[in-house]
Amino acid sequence: MIAKAQSGDKKAFELLISPYLKIIYNYICIHVKSSEDIQDIIQETMLSAWSNLKLFANNSSFKTWIIGIARRKIYDYYRHKYKASAISIYDEEDGQPAADESDMLIEAIDVNNLVMNLSSTEQELVFLVFNAQMTYQEISEIAGIPVGTVKSRMHAVRSKLRKLYERGER
Repeated sequence: MIAKAQSGDKKAFELLISPYLKIIYNYICIHVKSSEDIQDIIQETMLSAWSNLKLFANNSSFKTWIIGIARRKIYDYYRHKYKASAISIYDEEDGQPAADESDMLIEAIDVNNLVMNLSSTEQELVFLVFNAQMTYQEISEIAGIPVGTVKSRMHAVRSKLRKLYERGER
């Protein structure tokens, strides 16, 4: 499928990318709140993946590669947003900056609330491990950090979640 997509077959690319669209969407949602911005980042991710597909060399899984692209597009979004906000500071007229099943459901809500107490980096790690079901090796490739660092960070996140749960911060 990858070879067909690399040769320019748009249908093959659509089939290749479709299993990952929900994962990419949810991954971007961790970092960006505006639905319009999320859609823009998804489009930029897909365009970049299509444009650079010939560079994909099977050194990692396609899922790892595409999430890595999404991650870089999120960084681009914040870099652009930072530059735009820095410019707008000087454009202000006043010179000031712009300013049972129900039990299972409760447990799921509790866990989601606990995760919301984590930093965005920790939330990203939890998402990649549990939602995207990526291995530590894949996360290591995406984040550009050693596997041991991913493991130690995940251990710290689990400990933090356990302490938050025990304190009743649900």
